[in-house]
Amino acid sequence: MRTVLLLFALLAGQSVAQVVVPTNPTKFGKRTISGGANTGNAAVNATAPAAETKARLVSYFSLESPRQWKSKDGKSLLGSIIAYEESVLEVTGSSASAAAANAQNAAAPKTPEKLTIIRDGKVRLLVNQKPFEVPLDRLSDEDREHAMNLHKAVTKQQAAR
Repeated sequence: MRTVLLLFALLAGQSVAQVVVPTNPTKFGKRTISGGANTGNAAVNATAPAAETKARLVSYFSLESPRQWKSKDGKSLLGSIIAYEESVLEVTGSSASAAAANAQNAAAPKTPEKLTIIRDGKVRLLVNQKPFEVPLDRLSDEDREHAMNLHKAVTKQQAAR
């Protein structure tokens, strides 16, 4: 038993003392220490000009002030009815703040000739500055009638032009 332990101790000592050789010895290069000669180089990296930042300004055409809309199941939300047409303007600037300033100074969009209020049985509502399409059959009877009346009024006004 004593010989087994001695043999085991010798083998364990050898495995700890082994030197690891890299798999690719040429991977490590040699550096030399230069003498007193000044051989330093200086380089100036030219920075690339900053890419222009784009800002996208989306304008929705609201047809009324915000109101409380109710669904058939009793849920309600505050929003305004908007047309399906929208105006998209892309502005550029040297930075994000410059692009935002250019977007704020942009001219107001023109109202389209024809506005679509109801499309494929849905009405479009602007809730928290985000557009949502809501099926008419999910709205309460009163709100569905309101949307239909607004649709008829806009259609009649556009036909008169």
